[in-house]
Amino acid sequence: MKRQYIKSGRGAVSVLLAAACASTLLFGCGDAAESAEEETMSEVIPVEAQMPVAGTLVLKNEFVGTVSPEESVYVIPMVTAEVLSTGISVGDTVTAGQELCKLDTEAAELQLASAQAQYNSAAAGVQAAEVGYEIAQAQYDSTVAQMDVQNEQTQRQKDLTMYQMQMQIDGINDGIDDINEQLVKLDEDREDAKDQRDDLNKARGKANEYVKQAQAAYHAAAVAYGYEAVQARYQAAIAAVTALETPGVTPDPAALEAAKQELEDAAAALKEVEEKLKPLAEALQAAQAAASQTSAAYEQAKAGIESIDDGKEKLEDSLTDTYKTKAQTETVKNLTEAQLNIDTQQVQDIGKRTAALGVDSAAAQVNSARVGAAGAKVGIDSAEYQLDMYTLTAPIDGVIEAVNVKEHDFASPQTPAFVISNKKTMTVTFGVSEGIRGTLRIGQKIQIDRNGKLYDAVITEIGSMVDQTTGLFMIKSCVSTPDDSLLTGSSVKVTAETYSQTDALLIPYDAVYYDDSQPYVYVAQNGVAKRMDVETGIFDMELITVLSGLSTEDTLITSWSANLREGAEVSVQMTADSGKDSTETAADETDGTETPAADETDDAETPAADETNGTQTTGEE
Repeated sequence: MKRQYIKSGRGAVSVLLAAACASTLLFGCGDAAESAEEETMSEVIPVEAQMPVAGTLVLKNEFVGTVSPEESVYVIPMVTAEVLSTGISVGDTVTAGQELCKLDTEAAELQLASAQAQYNSAAAGVQAAEVGYEIAQAQYDSTVAQMDVQNEQTQRQKDLTMYQMQMQIDGINDGIDDINEQLVKLDEDREDAKDQRDDLNKARGKANEYVKQAQAAYHAAAVAYGYEAVQARYQAAIAAVTALETPGVTPDPAALEAAKQELEDAAAALKEVEEKLKPLAEALQAAQAAASQTSAAYEQAKAGIESIDDGKEKLEDSLTDTYKTKAQTETVKNLTEAQLNIDTQQVQDIGKRTAALGVDSAAAQVNSARVGAAGAKVGIDSAEYQLDMYTLTAPIDGVIEAVNVKEHDFASPQTPAFVISNKKTMTVTFGVSEGIRGTLRIGQKIQIDRNGKLYDAVITEIGSMVDQTTGLFMIKSCVSTPDDSLLTGSSVKVTAETYSQTDALLIPYDAVYYDDSQPYVYVAQNGVAKRMDVETGIFDMELITVLSGLSTEDTLITSWSANLREGAEVSVQMTADSGKDSTETAADETDGTETPAADETDDAETPAADETNGTQTTGEE
């Protein structure tokens, strides 16, 4: 069974107990030793205990950093020349733009004078070319004006001809519009005639239906009144009277009188039936007349549609002929316009191009002269720039770190004349492993120690590429309130918070035991020691975090005893808490790099419980 790190006091007790057991074995007192062990096991073990505390444990790592200014520049001469004067020494404070030294400018001044002379000559050439261009432009304007006067009358005649032809085309377009309007009107009339024809067709159908209904009613009434029988009776009575009154026949007076009476009665009966059928007969005649009228109107509407179709066909033929006339007229107009343009435009274009050639030539001469002047101006600017190089000035505010020139020596671009550093803000750079890198963040506050003097700093940059020399990731931090103690290139100690664990139980580190890498603790329950397996997190010299397996209600045994076992009787003496609250930070000193956990991942946020952190050791019980 293994356990982590035992404090010195408890270690002495452990050594004494081990020595006593060893001496007993050496003297061969087997029975006495066995008896003593049983007696010891049966004794109540006095132990110290405390209640676990919930809180946060934060670990810190220490690294070696290098100090450098946030901004440092080398003032390098751009020319080789004699140093005429310099009044700057190492340690002097300078401001941006301040003169540092002067170099001999004789050669640069001669070069500037030569460039100025070349520019003056080129400028005179530009003026001469511009005058020539103005003359050529005036000649071109005069030529164009003369052409415009000559072509004005021709243009007027052309415009008149084209106007007349356009008026003819406009007239044809008006005729086309009229025909289209008439076609639209005919279409509308045809739709109206179709609607009227359809309405008349429906009315004709209804009128014929009325005729059928009137005929049916008339025949039904005639049957009901016995019209045919009455009419047959009347015809029979006429035949009987006619037979009796036949010349040469002497009728029986009584029979003749009876026949005449029957004729009179039959005629009365017939008249009576006809009077009854008269309204129905008149209704039948009216229905027949209405049917005849609607049929006639229907046929008239059909004839009207046919007449409209004939008129529309004639108008469409007329429209086709009108379009042909328009196309012919437009063709004549285009040919006439092209001919007129050929006659005038070609001559005018040739004359203008000829006149423009002189202007283009003059413009080319002006551009050439201006290019030459621009080149000469570049020579002046270059000479002035070269002249400015003979005075070295400070590019930034800062302190002179090095001076490599002196009067009457020659300054050279191969050697920096001055080194200036801006020390208002200093940078401390240090290297960390990949696991530690994952715990740091931009803006994190850290502490810088230079020979016991502490400075506050903030991480400003976290490297994303491994340094090939050290195998570490480079971290940059900013010290906003430096002083003279932070010398450029000096080494400092950097302390930064790395791993942390919140919402965990904090217990003394010595209270944890290990059985085949399984951490466990002893708690007191009803005067008996009970083993409890736990899951541990990060730890420092004094504390370790417990993530599970223990609660704040458990009585944790914090003292060590050789007889402490599962089920041993204990006498508990409660002690104070671990001595750290949830905001206190434990120190985790290393040699400048992180200490990886046995099961460390890429993030390395939680070291294993058996991790060595630079001060803890592992002992054998």
